[in-house]
Amino acid sequence: MFLKKIVSAFVNSMNGILMALREEFSFKIEFIFAVFFIPLSFILGENKFEIVFLIGSTLLILLVELLNTALETTLNRIGLEENNLTKYAKDLGSGAVLISLLIWLATWFLIVIY
Repeated sequence: MFLKKIVSAFVNSMNGILMALREEFSFKIEFIFAVFFIPLSFILGENKFEIVFLIGSTLLILLVELLNTALETTLNRIGLEENNLTKYAKDLGSGAVLISLLIWLATWFLIVIY
């Protein structure tokens, strides 16, 4: 029973990621970006900590994008008419994605270039 729940949760999670890859342009781009930069982390990172930070900052973008997509999908389900609170919530989610991209940029700059 316990193992069945774990397997079910894993399958649901993978379905969510695959659906995002099929339906969300931004997630597709960021996923391709991650497929390139995660292996590069092992080459450019000089020690385990740098590799973890490079990979972690890259995965953070995917994580925040999935959460933003979930938020936007939920808000669209509630209603597609213009609403100030809906716009506010979507802008906050978009801001979170921007912050994750800035974290990635700072991490890679400080470790790889600086």
